[in-house]
Amino acid sequence: MKKYKAMTPIVASLAVTIALAGCSSGTKDGGTAATTAATSSAPSQTASAKDSTLRVLWWGSQPRHDATNKVLDMYKKDHPNVSFQPEFQGFDGYWQKVTLQAATNNMPDVLQYYVGSADTQQFMDKNLIAPLDDLVAKKLLDVSDISESALSSGKLGGKLYGIPLGVNAKAMVVDPEAYQKAGLTIPENGYATWEDLGKDLVKLKAVTGVYGADDLLGENFMFPYYARQMGQVQYADKTGIGFNEKTFVDFYTMKKNWSKDGLIPPIDVILSIKSPEESNLAKKKAAVNIIYTNQFESISKAAGKELKLIPLPGPNGAKAMDLRPGNHFSIPVNSTNKEEAAKFISYFVNNVDANKVLNAERGMPVAGKVRDGIKDGFTPAQKVTAAYIDQVAKASSPMDPQPPAGSTEIEKLMLDLEQQILYNKTTPEQAYATLKSESVKILDKNKK
Repeated sequence: MKKYKAMTPIVASLAVTIALAGCSSGTKDGGTAATTAATSSAPSQTASAKDSTLRVLWWGSQPRHDATNKVLDMYKKDHPNVSFQPEFQGFDGYWQKVTLQAATNNMPDVLQYYVGSADTQQFMDKNLIAPLDDLVAKKLLDVSDISESALSSGKLGGKLYGIPLGVNAKAMVVDPEAYQKAGLTIPENGYATWEDLGKDLVKLKAVTGVYGADDLLGENFMFPYYARQMGQVQYADKTGIGFNEKTFVDFYTMKKNWSKDGLIPPIDVILSIKSPEESNLAKKKAAVNIIYTNQFESISKAAGKELKLIPLPGPNGAKAMDLRPGNHFSIPVNSTNKEEAAKFISYFVNNVDANKVLNAERGMPVAGKVRDGIKDGFTPAQKVTAAYIDQVAKASSPMDPQPPAGSTEIEKLMLDLEQQILYNKTTPEQAYATLKSESVKILDKNKK
């Protein structure tokens, strides 16, 4: 559900102003969006313990914005020396915003981040994210109740760069009502093959009258899982990509055929969808989607009906599936309020009352005492999510290794080639040849 656009120099210069303004309605301490924009045009300044201002940047939907702003207010009440300048927006354009902030030495004090992803590797390569180990050693950042498995997701090269805010997994979400109308049985343990799923999508399309599913194979979201099913990985240190031509061609041939047959939306519709709440499943125009588990609550509310989670389709599911953080909180190197930022992050992940407000929207809480403290208040959708996470935990494998420098460019190239395939500008075979040759060039360029 991401959409990438190349920016011309003129657009980029305009985007700097937009990026600094954020999309915040603010908390009572952070002010309105206009106030935030006016006061956040320079890097955070060193402040005394009696007067610290933290800029906090995150992506998400409106429920996340509302809950996070409420937690900022709660923290301010307990820590009157701290004020906040919140900045938030949807995921679309988020990393472009951070890139522009980095280019103007204007990154926030606390950044919603994702350690180890292609989107974020550029910031690691440029040493823009601060290690947190010293802050943990000083007991300003309490990670004692976070499992080493979860904490390791925020580590690179033996150093801690991000604190996980929740645990997620990819899941197939299905509409039981549509399955019943189509005379189909939901495969509780997932579809054995992608071909089996394709056959059911034909019948589900007949029921919805529009599509069988949303973009199940979409925009580099599912390809890494598909490659893992084939015993391969998306990125490799020496070649840029870690998968062969057959894997790539089979995947995109399937996607192209499903799009042509109307089993999933055409590319222009796919690019217009920015969140699960806007998906065709939520609008009852499709019966199946693939999401991260932390999105299940919002998509269920948007659909206004009972939905169900099942494992992803295809063979070797346990080999391909992984548990991963929904995202991390990190502290940029340029922050002059690192200690106050660390205290806030510690509160965010360890405070039970704060997490009752946050309501596991970023994933199941990583701190054990927090999970125990909020589970009685789980909604039916969250209980479904928790049960699915338990199921995946018993049948999953470690995440792929850290992507090489240049993986961000490779991912953007893959997204561009995907669109060319779906717009019939190139074939999967031609796209793979381009990807293979260009990935090596990108890798070599980033090694210099």
